[in-house]
Amino acid sequence: MDGIKESAEKVLIAGLILLSLFVILIVLVSNDQPSSFTSSFLSIIFALETFNFRGVYGPALLFLSLFMGVFAVYLFEFLVSSLRNEFGGVIYMAQYLRLKNHSIICGGGRIGERVAFALKERGENALIIENSEARAIELKKLDFKVLRENSLDEKAMKMANLKRASTIFACLGTDVDNFIIVLNAREMNKNVKIITRCNSLRNISKFKLLGADEVVLPEIVGADRMVYLKEKKRS
Repeated sequence: MDGIKESAEKVLIAGLILLSLFVILIVLVSNDQPSSFTSSFLSIIFALETFNFRGVYGPALLFLSLFMGVFAVYLFEFLVSSLRNEFGGVIYMAQYLRLKNHSIICGGGRIGERVAFALKERGENALIIENSEARAIELKKLDFKVLRENSLDEKAMKMANLKRASTIFACLGTDVDNFIIVLNAREMNKNVKIITRCNSLRNISKFKLLGADEVVLPEIVGADRMVYLKEKKRS
């Protein structure tokens, strides 16, 4: 989405500059050669079509022609990005449409990756939603199913076929982001089991209120495990 937004901004800026240059040139031509605005516009269009860059305004027409080429490049980039985003989503949805009773892991960081490994060892279907392209590539190399989208976007949940999923793991780094995932997941699927990461004890009740079934604090789990291992007798 960021790439499309950036391309759209380039197209808009280039379009405004192109329009401004066009208007300025038409005004100059109409003042220099007493004629109507329409006649000046048509004469400039004819000069551009025939590559006739002679005369007083030849250099200006040449510059305008070159800038039109730059605008065309930006416009093409924007159209390609838009089509890739639109049809890419359709391809993803078709790819994961057959998934049923699967687990969705939001966030492919250390915790998300570990969850995916554990599910894989149990022979369960799991799909990771990861926003970072570089990280998504790494996870695919580990033979995980990966959807390169933003977990906070409802569209990503639809593409991951949330309505037919059995469990969703909210594994993002901040509680605020995981709040959004829990809320969206519960609204889209009343029956899905939601397990979320939590970073603060005071937020446990908030996660429960939003619809989370289980709330896990990695630091506390890790500390309890270390204490348990201390008490465990040596074999």
